[in-house]
Amino acid sequence: MPLKKKNKFLWFTGISVLLTFIFFFAMMAIFWGRLTPMNQDFLFEIIKQNAVYFFISFFLFFEIVAYMIHVVLNNFFIPLTKIPDEISVILKVNSSHRINIDGGKEILTIAKAINLFADHYETLQKNTQEEINRKRAELEIEKNMLASLFDELPQGIIACNIEGKINLFNKKAKIIEAQNHIIGIGRSIFDIIDKDIIMNALYEINVKKCKKHAAASSSFITLSPGNVLIQADISPITDQRDNFAGFIVVFYNIGKDFELYAKIDNIFKCTANEIFSCSDKIKKENLQTPEIAFIEENLKNFEKDYIEKIKERLPFLVVSDRDIITTVRKKAREKLNISLMPEFPAHINWIRIETYSFIYAFLSILTILKNKTLKTTFKCTLFKEEPFLAICFHIPDAEKNLDIFKDDNLSLTLKDFLKYHEAQIHLSSNEKSEQRIKILIPLAEMKEPEDVRNIVISRDSYDRPDFFDFDLFKKRKIDSKFNQMRLKDIVYTVFDTETTGLDTGNDEIISIGAVRVVNGRILCGEKFDQIIDPKMNIPLESEKFHGINDEMVKGKPDIKEILPLFYRFSEDTVLVAHNAAFDMKMFSMKAVETGIKFDNPVLDTLLLALIVYPMHERHNMAAIASFAGVDIVGRHTAMGDASATAEIFLKLIPLLSKKGIHTLNDALKASKNTLYSKLKY
Repeated sequence: MPLKKKNKFLWFTGISVLLTFIFFFAMMAIFWGRLTPMNQDFLFEIIKQNAVYFFISFFLFFEIVAYMIHVVLNNFFIPLTKIPDEISVILKVNSSHRINIDGGKEILTIAKAINLFADHYETLQKNTQEEINRKRAELEIEKNMLASLFDELPQGIIACNIEGKINLFNKKAKIIEAQNHIIGIGRSIFDIIDKDIIMNALYEINVKKCKKHAAASSSFITLSPGNVLIQADISPITDQRDNFAGFIVVFYNIGKDFELYAKIDNIFKCTANEIFSCSDKIKKENLQTPEIAFIEENLKNFEKDYIEKIKERLPFLVVSDRDIITTVRKKAREKLNISLMPEFPAHINWIRIETYSFIYAFLSILTILKNKTLKTTFKCTLFKEEPFLAICFHIPDAEKNLDIFKDDNLSLTLKDFLKYHEAQIHLSSNEKSEQRIKILIPLAEMKEPEDVRNIVISRDSYDRPDFFDFDLFKKRKIDSKFNQMRLKDIVYTVFDTETTGLDTGNDEIISIGAVRVVNGRILCGEKFDQIIDPKMNIPLESEKFHGINDEMVKGKPDIKEILPLFYRFSEDTVLVAHNAAFDMKMFSMKAVETGIKFDNPVLDTLLLALIVYPMHERHNMAAIASFAGVDIVGRHTAMGDASATAEIFLKLIPLLSKKGIHTLNDALKASKNTLYSKLKY
């Protein structure tokens, strides 16, 4: 626990007085021991007769000693201990800060000299900053041109590091996000695109690289959380040694195209079926003519050509049997509550499919099986049956009628899938009276399409505009999630709350404001700012403090709706707040009501400031912001205080580093040792 100036003074004074007493009485004892018994009696008689004078002399002597100690402490010792902290503020936090302390003449001379140096340092820093700003302004034009071009691209673009954390994205990428699936710097792409799909694509890229393919890329089609059907291309990002450093996803919204193609497809099929139906009636009436036969033959040829055109239009990809069946298994569990238990062959088999229709067709098969058998668990065996990959579903109940899987009874969806993939479906039984549905899909070679996207980005070409952060491509050592990470490498959510009062048991949260900090930068585009209906009247005293009244919260969402959204916003980050104990207590009081329990690590700028500035008597936000050179805009609003806290926190990080606090674990341990950490709400 850091000692205050008063505590240090008392300790130093007490020890000094004690040592003085010990020294004085030791000298007296030595002097007394050297006297003869007769002299001792004589001296004792003198002291006895003049006891009052001796007592007053002793008292004055120790008063003088105490006063001298007090002068030394206040004029030299205490000011000297404050100067290093003041210099740190000038050098690392606020160059406009000046040393203003009371002390002796020598101390004031030192402070004056340091302030003079600080004036020169500030002037130099301002000149340097002006030059940097001038150069930056020149680059800003080019950067804005690049940003405009980047944002106007017809494709959505997301770049990620090796862990799937997003480093770059453009405006078009935002079309695939949903309320609880946010695209942002430092967030995970796996919240947007299924992790299995990404990992399958990266596995395919790795296989291609091992086989020395010139264009090691992969493609897939999937449905985003926002129900947007996208076609995506993934390409690797490599460093100078060709090591994998991340990947870039370029995607298109193909939902509208598929809707249009589906309408055209339906019109064609309906028309063809009507014509074939009429042709059958003519044949039954024995009215067949060469012209009708010619039309029928042309229609069949046109149907074949149409299927080939459909196949050209669909994005067929070469995928492994393990990858696609694993994806089907996951989708079946999520959408149908069906457990699929596949058995894979020893060696990987490759098939050329259109992934979206493949998954949809297999989900249709599983839906039929579930409805027919009333079971939710099915076994599936894969094996090679040249020139096909055989996928067999085992149905233990042989009495169930599964004629729906015979050619004449197949739905249009399954028929189309079989036609477009040149696949086959068979229904059979084995010696154990088990029925089997066997789907045969042509095998394919691992071959790169000619028009595949090939983007391999070298680290030499990295630039750093504001809309992305390539520093996240660097590998970091992570132990126990965050604890051993350097403070400057962690993603933070800096937040503040406004409440109806200070009673955590009875008062309510009426506002939450938060910003994200990634790689030492506050992301202006990622904020959480929400007013909350507390379902109670806001006291006038509180309204005067934060300015939020009953009219402002009327019709706003309640805490049950907002707290889960904030939990999602702050997920996988370290929480930072000023006097965080109060805010976290307010959250914990809502755990039962909302079902939300925050288990994020928490840092408190109040405690961190106490570590960095132990000699300062005030550690409230205004005081810390003052000597840190942070302007608070919107004081006592959740967003205003959150933004100010974020700036203060970033100013504290280099000062913590100077004190040997480099990791989150260091900061948490140091915070626990401060006096204010013992406060309870």
